[in-house]
Amino acid sequence: MKAAPSPHSHTSLEADAATRNTDWATQGLARFERHFSTGQTPTAEVDGAQRLLFSSSNYLGLAEDPIVIDAAINAARTLGAGSGGSRLTTGTLDAHRQLEAHLAGFFNYPAAVFFATGYQANLSTISAIVGKRGDDFEIFSDQYNHASIIDGARIARARVRVFKHCDYDDLEAQLATRTRPHALVISDGLFSMHGTCADVPHIVELARSYGAWSYIDDAHGVGTLGPTGRGTCELQGAWPDVLVGTASKALGGEGGYACCGPEVATLLRNQARSYVFSTSNSPMVIAAVDAALSRVDAALVSRLQSRARLLRELLRAAGVGVAGLEQSAIIPVHVGDELLAVEAAAALQDRGIQAPAIRYPTVPRGQAILRLTVMATHSDEQVKECARVLAEIFENLGLTRPVE
Repeated sequence: MKAAPSPHSHTSLEADAATRNTDWATQGLARFERHFSTGQTPTAEVDGAQRLLFSSSNYLGLAEDPIVIDAAINAARTLGAGSGGSRLTTGTLDAHRQLEAHLAGFFNYPAAVFFATGYQANLSTISAIVGKRGDDFEIFSDQYNHASIIDGARIARARVRVFKHCDYDDLEAQLATRTRPHALVISDGLFSMHGTCADVPHIVELARSYGAWSYIDDAHGVGTLGPTGRGTCELQGAWPDVLVGTASKALGGEGGYACCGPEVATLLRNQARSYVFSTSNSPMVIAAVDAALSRVDAALVSRLQSRARLLRELLRAAGVGVAGLEQSAIIPVHVGDELLAVEAAAALQDRGIQAPAIRYPTVPRGQAILRLTVMATHSDEQVKECARVLAEIFENLGLTRPVE
């Protein structure tokens, strides 16, 4: 028996996707994966060409550190390539618990819980803290928070109130009018696209004053900020109730973690869905991250920060508009127009430098940037070459401005 014809007009899924893809590309928003034939080193082979890499979050160069690599190899030989299950079945090795203990000690928290990715850490930690109390819970979230925080808040089904970026008068005004018994204030530590830094002491104090809990995601601050690389919280001398981070950036590996109190850790191990239902990281990953953590020291962090300052100084001297915290390895370069940002990034690639154009939806429409990231393994000469080439391209595109 034939199905009755649909009364609605119908196109194939492929045709529908093609129309949407064309519309996306017309707005200058299409993205394409870059193919690497080498590791995340200062000079890398990208799409078959040698380029200076100024787009990696391998901030400390630990993804290529021999001690880190040896730890991964030894773990694979001893424990195998995979964990075989989720953390609550077969996926917790001695190595997992050792890494969690080291993370807790590194950040001076009672406990830490390690997740398969940083995205999962935010997604599940937020929803686990809220639990089934969505109708009795309010989340106060910085408007430029990472997508994983936004999605975690949505999944939690609490009331979400967005405060203006780093505007703590706005945050306090919203906290003062809160109507639900439970509240969580969430912010990135170092904002990944803007290079700005949250005022963690202010957030912690406001949260406590209004009976809320504080939560900082310092994915890009850890390993890059503070005298010893413990991030935004070390830099500012204040620590939230929950500190979330990732091993996929300065630590050179993958995975995410939540540092917290012991009862919160137990809650996450039982009710954080990505922890309960995702296969855990391989022994290789866990061993590499643990080794990388031991490699973070003041000298390496200082080297990274000095490279970042140098690139900022050179770009400013050439009339290129840069933003962000001075010592941050993230250097946003303002462009504005999406198509112009794509053109600038393509010109950089033609000149042997890999740095992406960041556009909507990662940043608001009309606020496109080039996002440069510095690594401790960059030489002064490579930093100077990046600044020289970018300044020439910006001048050709009419994007430079008079030096004040």
